[in-house]
Amino acid sequence: MLIRRKTLALAMMIVAGTAGAHSGKADTLELTDKTFMQLDAAVMAVKGKPNELERLLGLKSHKRGSYAAAADHFRKASQYADKYSQHYLSLMYWHGAGVPVDRVQAYIWADLAAERGSRKLLLIREKMWSQMTGEEQRRAQAEGPDYYARYGDESAKPRAERLMRSFARDMTGSRVGYRNQMMEIAGAPVNGTFIPDAGANAGAYMVADAVAPEQLYGTTGGLAFDGYWNEQDELLDGVGTVEVGKPTRDK
Repeated sequence: MLIRRKTLALAMMIVAGTAGAHSGKADTLELTDKTFMQLDAAVMAVKGKPNELERLLGLKSHKRGSYAAAADHFRKASQYADKYSQHYLSLMYWHGAGVPVDRVQAYIWADLAAERGSRKLLLIREKMWSQMTGEEQRRAQAEGPDYYARYGDESAKPRAERLMRSFARDMTGSRVGYRNQMMEIAGAPVNGTFIPDAGANAGAYMVADAVAPEQLYGTTGGLAFDGYWNEQDELLDGVGTVEVGKPTRDK
């Protein structure tokens, strides 16, 4: 399906190149290899997906060196079940990249990021655990449930899906009762073309056919989200490399 292909391509662009840093310097923690302009161009294509939108805003802030703002956006994205953002937060806290070093928070975010069983993220979580002190491990176990209550899939996925459904109704429905209108999503041409298969340029991913509400996020049973979340998980396991390393301790 064309919509699915474009969704996959856009998500791949956003997360490609994920890497961890080896020092506590914020400017050495590269979360994406995409430029600020590429990230900015992708924002319009993720409207209606609060998890992806906040993730992009966080990556833009991180590129600008606004690390506190980046962390805030990643926390907001985490409220909408964004495992990428939870992973980014774990790296920021582990390395002290723009935030104070906090191995307890880093581990909790890593645990949340690995909630769906990503092999890559489970390995990162376990490596962090092996480098923590007994006291840090006990604190993580004590503090973790509160994080899960707010950011775990059980509460975060429904929160995201409510906003996605609301967006789909507002964008495709009629204000006078007819709920099955089609809509056009389009971006400006890039390099003189609107063709979605133009390659890894951001504008191409913003081009879509006219779509009905059920095509925005899933096709089984109307606005179903299993396919959407599965695609997110596949992309997270399929791109980038991550190194945990030893955190830089605060002096």
